[in-house]
Amino acid sequence: MTLSKIRLLPLAGAALLPLAGCSSPAPSAAPTGSPTPSSTSSYYLEAEGWGTQYPLCADRPTSAESPIDIRRDSLVVDPNAAIDISYKPTAFSLENNGHTIEAIPDDPTANTVTVGGVTYDLVQFHFHASSEHLVDGAGFDAELHLVHKTTDGKTLVVGVFLNTGESNQELDELFSHIPTKVSETEETALSKPIDLARVVPLGTPRVQYTGSLTTPPCTEGAQWEVFLNPVTVSAKELSAFTAVYPDNHRPVQPLHGRQVTVDPNG
Repeated sequence: MTLSKIRLLPLAGAALLPLAGCSSPAPSAAPTGSPTPSSTSSYYLEAEGWGTQYPLCADRPTSAESPIDIRRDSLVVDPNAAIDISYKPTAFSLENNGHTIEAIPDDPTANTVTVGGVTYDLVQFHFHASSEHLVDGAGFDAELHLVHKTTDGKTLVVGVFLNTGESNQELDELFSHIPTKVSETEETALSKPIDLARVVPLGTPRVQYTGSLTTPPCTEGAQWEVFLNPVTVSAKELSAFTAVYPDNHRPVQPLHGRQVTVDPNG
């Protein structure tokens, strides 16, 4: 496999491809300029201490943890980074699991991602505010994580940055029905299906790297596929989430020599 260096254009000038059937205009691709997580926030302090109970969460010379700061001037083009994202309208139920709001599909095989001949099924998606990954040291208002698994337990996560702007028609009902009570058994069923193909910015630049889950036990070996161009949610939609979880993003972790590759065409 031949890899070559690339220096991407600033995100604000990156081309955004319109999503089929979407009426909202293409969002700005610029980061919000949010700093790294505040060292005084309760979630930051909690995350810094995870390693005492969960060994993988502690930084070690061999750690391969997530999230990371994506540095565009060090990205390497991978000509074999093709991805096949097959999403369709699906019914979801919401759960407040104590660290985020999770959306669980009624049909766990309805939405798939195929990379390198391996197919992963979507098992849930959830949110972090502000974004967990950074781009050149700057964050976004929030980040959507779509978690997929194979039948033998391999994990792939698709990351999508969120900035405030136009409302998100596919996610509007979700944000208006966020459960405020933490429960491992109680779920809130949504009345309308969500078409995640209208949420993910398909056809825009996407980076890949090997990392981990961003909550304990910080299990490593997860394949990350992070789209660099954000999509929008309205301030009202985002505030419905941040009213429950105002700060639930893990600090960025050292790369420790890992390579981050990019597919400029998504």
